[in-house]
Amino acid sequence: MSKRQVFYDLLSELEQDEEKDTDEVFDRIQAQYGIRHQIYINLSLAAGQQNVLDMRHTFPEDFVEFYRKKGLFSLDPVMQSALTGIKPVDWRVYHLGDPTAEKIFAIAAEYGVSDIGMTIPLLCRGSQAAMFAVNADMTPKEWSQYRLDVIGDIQVLATYLHSARQELAQERLPTDLTARESEVLTWTAAGKSYWEISMILGISERTVRFFMTNARHKLGVVTNPQAVAQAVWRGIIPL
Repeated sequence: MSKRQVFYDLLSELEQDEEKDTDEVFDRIQAQYGIRHQIYINLSLAAGQQNVLDMRHTFPEDFVEFYRKKGLFSLDPVMQSALTGIKPVDWRVYHLGDPTAEKIFAIAAEYGVSDIGMTIPLLCRGSQAAMFAVNADMTPKEWSQYRLDVIGDIQVLATYLHSARQELAQERLPTDLTARESEVLTWTAAGKSYWEISMILGISERTVRFFMTNARHKLGVVTNPQAVAQAVWRGIIPL
């Protein structure tokens, strides 16, 4: 099957109105386009923090865990360029000219991840940021031609994949927070402490903690910043 037919088949599947298996489409993109590793990530930037809302990848798990634990999201020049820019970011542009990027790529190489790849920023609303990145196993010369051949296809498919995953997430996740839980989340998003919220709402600090614990549980997260990010993403509380 030609690359063009593969593109049309994947696009047709992503455009369908009924629920689609985005994980399966993600895997097919990797297989059909000869991609070694790829990642889709959707971040919340609410309250000045970067919290992962949705992520699927094929990179080594230990590398991704190291990347997250070391806070490389905020240090990686490639990531920052994708967060603030519009056009796809070619990794080698940074590897060959940015000391911080060179250090990060040197670490990646220890996990078997090369510097041949690109990151595609994806359109988001509000305080979100999303991107799709691919990593290839080829020479720089091969990559130069490959990139020209497939960048358009991958950019379109990544956009449709992003839209489909957001729609599914909105449909599947519960939003049954009580009025009090939403209030506590809103004040937490405004930077208020438990004690300050208890004074504002006229309830005990222990009760505030109780409402926050319930909210985190319902939103499927473990920290308050993650809870705020999820609530903003789903439109439960204002930004």
